[in-house]
Amino acid sequence: MNFSSRSLLVNLVLTAVLRAEVSPPVAAPTTAEKTVVLPAFEVTASRASLTLPSIEAARADLALTPGGAEVVAADRYLQGRASTVADTFALSPGVVAQSRFGSDEARLSIRGSGIQRTFHGRGIRVLQDGVPINLADGGFDMQSLEPTAADHINVWRGSNALAYGSSTLGGAIDYVSRTGRTTPGGFARLEVGSFDYLRATVADGVTHGNADGYASFTQSQQQGFRDHAEQNNQRLFTNVGWRLNENAETRLYLTAVKTDSELPGSLTKAQLEANPAKANTANITNNQKRDYDLVRAASKTTVSSGDTAVDFSAAWTYKNLDHPIFQVIDQLSNDALVGLTLTSKADLFERAHQIRAGVLANQGQTSAANFVNVGGSRGALVSQDDQTATNLEAFAESQLSLGGGFTSVLGFAAAHNRRDTTRKFGAVTAANTYDRTYENLAPKIGARWDNAAKTNQVYANVSGSYEPPSFSEGGNATVANKAQQALTYELGTRGTQGFVRWDTSVYYAQVEDELLAISLPGPVSGTFNADRTTHQGVELGFEADVLCQTWSEKTENRLVARGAWTYGRFTFDNDRTFGDNTLAGLPEHLFRGEFVWQNAAGYYAGPTLEWVPVKAFVDHANTLSADPYALLGFKFGRRVERGVSWFVELKNLTDETYAATTGVIENAAGLDQAQFLPGDGRSVFAGVEYRF
Repeated sequence: MNFSSRSLLVNLVLTAVLRAEVSPPVAAPTTAEKTVVLPAFEVTASRASLTLPSIEAARADLALTPGGAEVVAADRYLQGRASTVADTFALSPGVVAQSRFGSDEARLSIRGSGIQRTFHGRGIRVLQDGVPINLADGGFDMQSLEPTAADHINVWRGSNALAYGSSTLGGAIDYVSRTGRTTPGGFARLEVGSFDYLRATVADGVTHGNADGYASFTQSQQQGFRDHAEQNNQRLFTNVGWRLNENAETRLYLTAVKTDSELPGSLTKAQLEANPAKANTANITNNQKRDYDLVRAASKTTVSSGDTAVDFSAAWTYKNLDHPIFQVIDQLSNDALVGLTLTSKADLFERAHQIRAGVLANQGQTSAANFVNVGGSRGALVSQDDQTATNLEAFAESQLSLGGGFTSVLGFAAAHNRRDTTRKFGAVTAANTYDRTYENLAPKIGARWDNAAKTNQVYANVSGSYEPPSFSEGGNATVANKAQQALTYELGTRGTQGFVRWDTSVYYAQVEDELLAISLPGPVSGTFNADRTTHQGVELGFEADVLCQTWSEKTENRLVARGAWTYGRFTFDNDRTFGDNTLAGLPEHLFRGEFVWQNAAGYYAGPTLEWVPVKAFVDHANTLSADPYALLGFKFGRRVERGVSWFVELKNLTDETYAATTGVIENAAGLDQAQFLPGDGRSVFAGVEYRF
């Protein structure tokens, strides 16, 4: 069965389920009652979902976090092109999202997590509705994320995600789905633009009695600014929920993704400056690509009783990867997980108290084969491995009111992880045949102070983090065989005062055995455990009405300055090879902002800015770097809750030639290397959206 026929079948099944009568029979209304009863669609749509809290509930929940956290409303990024994670998190402090070549694949990093990765992310727990979508070894794919299917996105930076089951250095990102209750009715969106870009989404949300459902299908494609950068992706996201009674709800999910992406590769700095649209010759010769099919089925059941709620979750993911690069990487994986989370808000010692605790168990099995690359096709088999990743995790966080606006926070995350790989074909070495076990207990202690009006907050915490290597890190010639650990100190504040809103965190992390990249002979990369490194930085998000109108008052017009400044200083700590050098991969400063007029009728217009004022090192020896850059843009449009919304967005108006991001190597010895990934040139995008 091909992808399109599977998609049709899924939609037919979804429609049949939702049209079925699942609510208990009730007495027929009288004639008088019929004249006043609203349609079932309107009545049930207003009832909140137990499995998927609203954006207002998410904001209230994240406000309890004694550390950096944010709720990203979909309406924010839907005001312009909504394609890459760079679009989605453009105004999110602390989140560095840099597209490789205008594509879904990107460098996605929080507080220096996965600093060496520009593809297949690591160091962040990515979830859909609280259920992890990471494969069992920790990796995740940006191509499996669809921003138009999300109602909002929750971001917990760093160890602040501990209460949600993540102990990674980068934290967690949770894409919260639209449902038939939160987004009833039809939805259609079309985006077009430069480089033959097209992105089309059709969706529908329905309710029927105690059931609701939502289905979204997106087709996206582009030729790309660079040669050999064509993309063609299809994504289907569906969920069906049943309200079993007032205190119990079950939601089922089915996701299907088919993604084909050509890889233009990296250029030297000289090649970038001469012709940034060029592709690396080897990438064309070997037809380098990253294609995969993915099917994911999941469920979430929430049962509440008084002040206590319990979430049961389960998921299974099938992924088939075809990845011609220096060799053809062929991986077939099956991952399964089960989880349980308990949240109680019952008072303790006659004081307000909340505890969230849970367990998560998952296992992934991958058949990984490498073939000789013959023009992008499989040649002779080079190697074949069987890989198994197993994880058992437990976590708990307690928040107790101390009075006077103060709240204490205590928590921990415990993990037992196993990585087992066996070479079935090819030479057997310690790098490809091993059975390793990792264990860790990461503590958390913190405090939060809220003013009486609950409008301003100050917080502090000390938290541990932990991350075992994925198979990409562990299975190479250098054998990174230790887990990465860190202890992070954080101080911050967020709130609203008059016409200003802010969200600011300052952190300092001491990292041991950080997973970092080095170069190996030939086109192969490797990873080693650095002894000690430090990650420190400032995350500042702000929003100010320049007309000095308070955010609590309704006004006809606003002139708003918004910005997100991310400062990250990541260094070795007295390393025997690199001393106190800067870790390669990320610029110290990244600023993104906009200055926008907006009015009560939904119209908006104004310039945008992305600014990297400092160089970003390519190598840990700090001998080669990408240059600073500034990108100017402009957007205007109208966004309304119902009816027709539209936008026009211009990017890189000055046609700046720049490196959007780079590879990471050990030592370039001051020589120009093919490690630079050019950003897109001047471009224009437009979109129209219709909600009905």
